[in-house]
Amino acid sequence: MGFAVFMTLPGLVILLTLAAFADQLLLRDDEEDGAPPDRTTIDLEGRTAVVRRPRS
Repeated sequence: MGFAVFMTLPGLVILLTLAAFADQLLLRDDEEDGAPPDRTTIDLEGRTAVVRRPRS
């Protein structure tokens, strides 16, 4: 019976809202994990890209 609720338009809206909320929580956790610093710079107007290698 619960599956039939999510086959209706209001049920689908609720399901997608919950999925988006859960996704944002997971993305927030990834941002706090401490990813390495970005070493790439792209200047679209000047048409240059700079990629810096990590120091050994």
